[in-house]
Amino acid sequence: MKPQTSKTNKLRKVLTGRKMRYGSNAVMLTIAVVAIVLMVNFLVGRHSWKLDLTKDRFYTLSDTTCEFLHKLDQPVKITAFFPEGDSMGEVVRDLLREYTRVSPKVTVEFVDPDKMPSLAKQYDITAYGTSVVEAGRRSRKVMEYELLDYETTGDMASFAGEQAFTRALVSLFTEEEKHVYFSLGHDERDLTKNYLMTKTFLEGEGYTTATCNLAIQGRVPDDADILVIAGPRRDFTQDETKLVNAYLEEGGKVIVLMDPSDQKGDLPNLKEVLEIRGIGVNDDLVLDPGSHYFLDMAGLIPKINSHQITEKLITKELSTFLPRSRSLYHLEESMILGATLDPLLETTDQAWGETDSTGQAAFDPKTDVEGPLTLAYAVSVQDSDAVLLAVGNASFLDNDIVTFQGNIDFFMNAVGWMAGKEDSISIRPKSPGFERVYLSDREAKSIFYWTVVVIPASFALLGVGVWVRRRNL
Repeated sequence: MKPQTSKTNKLRKVLTGRKMRYGSNAVMLTIAVVAIVLMVNFLVGRHSWKLDLTKDRFYTLSDTTCEFLHKLDQPVKITAFFPEGDSMGEVVRDLLREYTRVSPKVTVEFVDPDKMPSLAKQYDITAYGTSVVEAGRRSRKVMEYELLDYETTGDMASFAGEQAFTRALVSLFTEEEKHVYFSLGHDERDLTKNYLMTKTFLEGEGYTTATCNLAIQGRVPDDADILVIAGPRRDFTQDETKLVNAYLEEGGKVIVLMDPSDQKGDLPNLKEVLEIRGIGVNDDLVLDPGSHYFLDMAGLIPKINSHQITEKLITKELSTFLPRSRSLYHLEESMILGATLDPLLETTDQAWGETDSTGQAAFDPKTDVEGPLTLAYAVSVQDSDAVLLAVGNASFLDNDIVTFQGNIDFFMNAVGWMAGKEDSISIRPKSPGFERVYLSDREAKSIFYWTVVVIPASFALLGVGVWVRRRNL
């Protein structure tokens, strides 16, 4: 019996010993950790959640896109044709994953056109990086060049993927097409060159863009919802002016964008169209020491007044940038009956309208126009659908400037207000922020010693201490 008792005692001692207790505790702790990890993974898989800590929420869809996706009432399929391993394809994959996360109506498929040429042929894919957005029988292609946007420097590329895909979605669900015509024949901005990005924005929201030459066609096109006169350098003839006036009298919508000119008294016939509706045009170049872009006093960042066109800009705290502008003013005596003028963009009271481009840039009370000055007016006429927008600048929609702050937002909101599409989608491209940190010699050495010496040595000493303690158990 004694040998058996001795073995039992030894077994009891082993099972109740300190090493066994520590060992069992370690096993239980390991099991608990594994169980927690599995539970967390299960919950994450069932309930998608993420936290975007980037400066401008680079990996998060805008509120505008999310609102649109929540309203989807039919399935949408996006087929993206990118070769395997394509870097842009991976960025687009991450973006479209967010679309599917926000709306179960959106499904996404990535296809390698080299491995599935028959499917690429079926969708008429002629270039890598093309995506096809489908809803019912309607479809819209998003080309790879639409996914990138270059800032005013021309060097840093911003990712405009959300902008491109959301606009494609919006265009699919636009029931009625609106036609926006740009006038020709007076050295205006070229729609396919200077205003190519503006054209893309318009078409992305379901507008049809085209050009018209009033002198040749003899009328504003019958299907024109909006006529845009963008930066003419030569004046309209009297006959063309009559056509524009007749179009407005019949309830038409016109946008007039006028750059400053070195020629005094330029564009008298076009100015007459504005004067009839209470808008005078100064022959000046506006300079504003109180609010401008960097060191350029002619690069204006004006104050934005409250209006249906500008309310979204004010809410989002977006600015507009108008390089080289002329000022406008209110002509009450010539205003037609029932017209209402609303100033949209204004300078500070430090601004002035420089009328002498040959001299030094300084305010001359005898010849210059004293600020504050108005840069944009919206005109509506009582008991009429006629609407007129006048801006003393046309370059704010040029390709290299249009995406600055709220420029495109301002224009698209104006077009939407005129066309009765006030729910326009306007999303700015995003770029990852890379900010430099400048360290003094002392700060650099401190970081080096803490990260390379102190912290690693502390962990090493802690490990040695744990090892010694376990050896003595």
